[in-house]
Amino acid sequence: MWVFILVSMRKMNEATMLSKRKPGDLKVILTCLALLTAFALPRAMAGTDMKAITPPSCCSCSERDWTIELGTGAAWSNVRNGQPNQAYTIVPISLTASLKLDDVSLDHFLGGWLRGYSEFYFRGDYQQIVHGPENHFEDFMAGPRYNFVQPGWRIIPFVEGGVGFGFGDSKPQLGGLGQDFNFTFEASAGARYNICDDFFVRLAVQYQHVSNAGLSEPVNPNHPIDELGPKLSFGYSF
Repeated sequence: MWVFILVSMRKMNEATMLSKRKPGDLKVILTCLALLTAFALPRAMAGTDMKAITPPSCCSCSERDWTIELGTGAAWSNVRNGQPNQAYTIVPISLTASLKLDDVSLDHFLGGWLRGYSEFYFRGDYQQIVHGPENHFEDFMAGPRYNFVQPGWRIIPFVEGGVGFGFGDSKPQLGGLGQDFNFTFEASAGARYNICDDFFVRLAVQYQHVSNAGLSEPVNPNHPIDELGPKLSFGYSF
């Protein structure tokens, strides 16, 4: 390439003395310039394109497919307070695995405000009941999560919802759960902060409903739990 450029430059220098050259020399010079332009222009354009699509050094969305995280928090059932439904104070411990379902999309839909990607999560909870008739409740839930991603952001807002089932040491005679086996669903919203490509923290506010859907009736009344509270988790992407 450099040899070609040097030859072309020589021809251009010689062009400054057109009065001393023959008309055929001008054709040679113009041909060299055309070849040089055709050779250099695509490379220059390619360089511009590559620079435009190069992601920032701090990427807001990990390219890993799986994440795993451990979290805890606190929840209260003040939505339903007093007899026949008891008030609860609960400390959950959660282990969650999430699978990335698609790539970031919706860049141009509604001005890009919905830009993001989807996940499907699987969660196991051990819930220590600090205040309430029962002592503990364990459940398994699964459901979708949507992450809102903007270029260069370390903070990723999200919403999620899941359904599942669980078991507890029910105390229907004390106004607690009607039976040990119960169904459950949850809805959460919050944000994830990417510490680096591998590690992140997540802060969320979660609502969870626990109920046996009337299966304990008529022997025992169905006293559901509606808990609401914050959760903080620490995760790893792989």
